[in-house]
Amino acid sequence: MSLNIVGKDATTGLHEIDSVMMSLDKFDTVTVTERDDDRINIRFLNADIGEDNTALRAALAVKENIGGVDIEIEKGIPIGAGLGGSSADGAAVLRALDVLYKLPERGVDMRKVALSVGSDVPFMLSGGLARVRGTGDDMFFIENKLQLFIVGLMSDSVFTARAYADFDKLYAERSYCPTDTDKLCAALLDGENSALEFFDNALYRPAVMQSSAIERNASLLRSHGAVTCMTGSGGMVLGYFTDLEKFAACAHALRSADGFCVFAPAKTGVLHEWLNK
Repeated sequence: MSLNIVGKDATTGLHEIDSVMMSLDKFDTVTVTERDDDRINIRFLNADIGEDNTALRAALAVKENIGGVDIEIEKGIPIGAGLGGSSADGAAVLRALDVLYKLPERGVDMRKVALSVGSDVPFMLSGGLARVRGTGDDMFFIENKLQLFIVGLMSDSVFTARAYADFDKLYAERSYCPTDTDKLCAALLDGENSALEFFDNALYRPAVMQSSAIERNASLLRSHGAVTCMTGSGGMVLGYFTDLEKFAACAHALRSADGFCVFAPAKTGVLHEWLNK
């Protein structure tokens, strides 16, 4: 929904943010099965993703507290869209391992481990809607009372590290706050349409430097009456509506566009169920 970059952490060099994050109803399916040995295997069923991935890092972060596992991931969240798919996978692995091994009873601080895996992973563990500050460690969950209907258009993938590097070149003080997060949170809590005035993203210009299609998609969505905001570090632009008929008209008009998706807000992040063979 929003992303302000307020500076850099002097110790870690990570950018500090003030952001409002919201879960959406697209999901990956992560299946974790115990093994008889201590090996950790991971396999993506429908995507070519290398060994350096957040799901594997999550399992390795608690390796001393678990046995061997097989992890299978079926991607449903568009890759490189800025929707936090890799962070969601990491959170899902941690949640599954918690179900299997009761990690807190083994001395594991779930939020601390999640933060070590990735800055968005702690939010993904719970999901819903939250104001996230710092480097992902400061979260305040709020109730969104504004009904939203969302059309997304995927552009080219954007490399997050490059987006932040370009941000530092564009903004010499390493900070840019295009929106008022206090007012956004208050409007969402009150269910006021004025919340849409505060949807903005500090990484928009750096992302457009990698993919001009982001700007074209934003213009296209706005031409159909949407309020737009780029996701995360980019790749996808979301068009927000509070009017169902206008949303439906936009979705119908753009249904054949490249990278077209529709979304609804979700109240939770990771959901789990036992699968008994």
